[in-house]
Amino acid sequence: MQPYSRRRQRRSRHRLAAWMCVALWVLVEHIGLQNGPLLAGEVFDDEVIRQRILQLYPQHLSDVDHPWFNPPTAAKIALGRTLFTDPYLSRCGTVACASCHQPEHGFASPHQAPPGCDGVRGRRRAPTLYNVAYQSHFFWDGRVQSLEQQALWPIASPTELGNSWEVVLTYLRTGHHGPTQTAFPERQAHYAQQFATVFQGEMTPVTVSRALAAYERTLIARDAPFDRWLAGQDAALSPLQKQGLTAFFGRANCAVCHPPPLFTDDAFHNLAVPRAGFETSDLFPHNTVIRAAIEAQGWTIPADVDLGRQEVPPLQSASHALGVFKTPTLRNVTLHHPYMHNGVFATLEEVMHHYELLAAGERQPLVGTLAFYVRYRKAFFGERGGGVAEDHAAMIAFMHALEDYISD
Repeated sequence: MQPYSRRRQRRSRHRLAAWMCVALWVLVEHIGLQNGPLLAGEVFDDEVIRQRILQLYPQHLSDVDHPWFNPPTAAKIALGRTLFTDPYLSRCGTVACASCHQPEHGFASPHQAPPGCDGVRGRRRAPTLYNVAYQSHFFWDGRVQSLEQQALWPIASPTELGNSWEVVLTYLRTGHHGPTQTAFPERQAHYAQQFATVFQGEMTPVTVSRALAAYERTLIARDAPFDRWLAGQDAALSPLQKQGLTAFFGRANCAVCHPPPLFTDDAFHNLAVPRAGFETSDLFPHNTVIRAAIEAQGWTIPADVDLGRQEVPPLQSASHALGVFKTPTLRNVTLHHPYMHNGVFATLEEVMHHYELLAAGERQPLVGTLAFYVRYRKAFFGERGGGVAEDHAAMIAFMHALEDYISD
């Protein structure tokens, strides 16, 4: 496939994501899953339910589609992993990529807004890196379209590694870390050998980002209890997990935005996420710029609210992007708390309570318009939201059925 053909194909998939959500909901209603994979009075039959789900979703993740310009090799992946864990890519010498994307925490951070150099914090969570190889937009607002682009940002971000590429490249080439006045001759020799093997000695922001992206594309989760159940192992799920499954694929409509096998649609939605408590107007300088364009359309733009995808420059006058954030994967979701773009919910139980209030029509967005399936009351979850009291426990149990830890 030609290089630009792949890129166009990816972008086309994203542009169609919203229409696919609508079409999927219509199809779900058509085949009788609107009240759950179980029909009225029907006993849970693993094979019957399994086949109904497979009518809608693929069973397996496809092979990773590597960019034509960045084919993986074992040496490149090893170099990427070394860079990912090296704190001296930061100005302070204490913050690495792995500081905010901790393997033991689902390649995410336990903080609402993880601390960068000198404890400076941003305004959003560090999302999990599981299965980023299959995604087409990165960051919570989707501002870049490749892992290679994404890897360039944290180095110079003042709330992350807080460094400059000049300092980083000097460190990689000489072993001297200017900001801390520290010399690492053994690291200079190690990086010289690795970059010579992988990139013929070329040390640039481009080669660094390609090595990091190659490593991140190896972080694949695809063998959870749910996958084994879908492959025919009835005992892979407990009775409570199967109860959660029926709500997830049925009346709760979770699968509209979290479809398997990725358990994300890689699209953007407004789910009325409340403030986390740390938001101040100085964290959102784009709001002043955006206000002039949006208020003319009748929207109110508070100074201390995260506008989400609206901040992406080409979308700053497009009200459809107001308050929408990227759908995170649910793979290993039990590991990467706190939840939502600002970490406002500390536990999955708090998340379930939020979705119950959404289903009941008791949560409204700070800005923008609710996602369609919530706005039109097509999600039924929890006792107050048209479901049952047991929904919380059953859904959390099903989230545990998506656990597939990988060691790093």
